[in-house]
Amino acid sequence: MAFIIASFERLLYIYEHIFWLKELITLLKSTLFFLLVAWSLNKKRKTELLFILSACIGMACVYFGDNEYWSDNDILKFIAPSSLYICFKTKEYERNSALFAFLGPYALVSYEFYRGFEYIIISLIIYALIVIGIILVKSNFSLSLSISIIVGLCFNYIGIVAPPSTSELLFNPAITALATIGVGWYYKNPLYVVFLKTFWFTLVCFAYFGSWMFHLLKLLISSFHQESVH
Repeated sequence: MAFIIASFERLLYIYEHIFWLKELITLLKSTLFFLLVAWSLNKKRKTELLFILSACIGMACVYFGDNEYWSDNDILKFIAPSSLYICFKTKEYERNSALFAFLGPYALVSYEFYRGFEYIIISLIIYALIVIGIILVKSNFSLSLSISIIVGLCFNYIGIVAPPSTSELLFNPAITALATIGVGWYYKNPLYVVFLKTFWFTLVCFAYFGSWMFHLLKLLISSFHQESVH
């Protein structure tokens, strides 16, 4: 078993330091996962299948994220396109259940509530502020887009400068989306669905176009850190 794990980690190491190859392999894996989600939506037991897929990707994100094989952009490549597809593909009466089934297990697994009490308090304050902002600006596309961009930037930037899984604790997009779904269900307001579509579309852009930007930013931060040490 140890030999298999060691061999697997050596295989990951081969392309981990070749950025374009890592991006290509992650893109292929995320495409396969997206096709599984799309296939699940056409089945009668779609809720159960989405739940299983979410749990699997949640555990994979925790393992590969904590071991620094996957960046926060890599995680978005799995979550954001499928979430956006669910928002557009499903009917109104089943959209909430499909999104809860797909995002719920991932959010539960990735949210490291056991890290520390202070982290929990900070995260609850952040999510409360985000939800209040969503309630206030849901009818304004520009402001909704601004909130989505802020979440995307913070999610990725914290992923660069902080320990693994900190982004999922403080700016988890799945938790933000689930909170939005809950508020929309409570108020029976369709504008929250519009916000969700804007939110996930923005994060898809971060996932696929922000990878190189944050890769360069990480290199700059590392170079500045080395210069300050010397």
